[in-house]
Amino acid sequence: MKLLTTIYSINSMSELSSICDGFIIGNKNFGARLTHSFSISNINEAISLSKKYNKEIFLQANQMLDDTLTDQFGLFLDELDTKNITGIIVADLGAVMLLKSKGLVDKVIYNPETLLTNTFDFNFLSKENILGAYVAKEITLSDVIEIGEQKKIKLFMVGHGHLNMFYSKRQLVNNFMDFVEDENIYHEKQNLKIIEEQRKDEPYPILEDQAGTHVFRSHVFYSLNHLDALKNMVDYLVIDTIFKDDAYAKRILLMYQSNQINQQFIESIKSDYNESWDEGFFYKKTVYKTKEL
Repeated sequence: MKLLTTIYSINSMSELSSICDGFIIGNKNFGARLTHSFSISNINEAISLSKKYNKEIFLQANQMLDDTLTDQFGLFLDELDTKNITGIIVADLGAVMLLKSKGLVDKVIYNPETLLTNTFDFNFLSKENILGAYVAKEITLSDVIEIGEQKKIKLFMVGHGHLNMFYSKRQLVNNFMDFVEDENIYHEKQNLKIIEEQRKDEPYPILEDQAGTHVFRSHVFYSLNHLDALKNMVDYLVIDTIFKDDAYAKRILLMYQSNQINQQFIESIKSDYNESWDEGFFYKKTVYKTKEL
């Protein structure tokens, strides 16, 4: 199992390269929920550095694409050193077909967020010879293991970080600021939270970016207790550092790399970043109840 991390600065790649296997970066025009938006020149520099450090690098381009954005994405890819990119993370089947037309299908990592919940769905695009796919965030540990035992492509999963739980293509923060007739100074700010009336002690991080509006679970998901069960099933475990920083990535990666649980170290991280951790849906089945007529 390889460890990947998102980053805020390419200057951190040198230090982090000793404790991870690769990096995830993106540009706000095509990626959603990014830690930082990197320019074309920055991305090419990061690709070059990853090669220097003998690390893998992945481009996050997980926006839903309309025709215009698809064309722009194609031009964007032409500016990148795609030969030395390990993989390209997409959420839109149109992006898969675009990458196929450019001879890059073997670099595709498909991540439709909540859809890949079983072995059949996970392996569906294997016939296209893509590199891999993310399992859904809302499935149990036993489901991840079952898919891992039968996977035909590389299995990616978020192993640590705030999980996105709501998404709208609408700019909802901007709409609210328009409603109250005030300037929207909160676009792309990573320090915003929603507090629900009935759950005031569980504020939800919220982010409005170019792709729309995203609300995240209040707790940080962590899988540290289950690395032994996951290591032979998951090919890439992703440390998502959104709302944190690269110092946070270093502290988290040290634990996941060593596969050692230091409760005092964990408590210091929780205190420094004012966060709480849980194991997400690992032991909670998602059940959809139909409305009774």
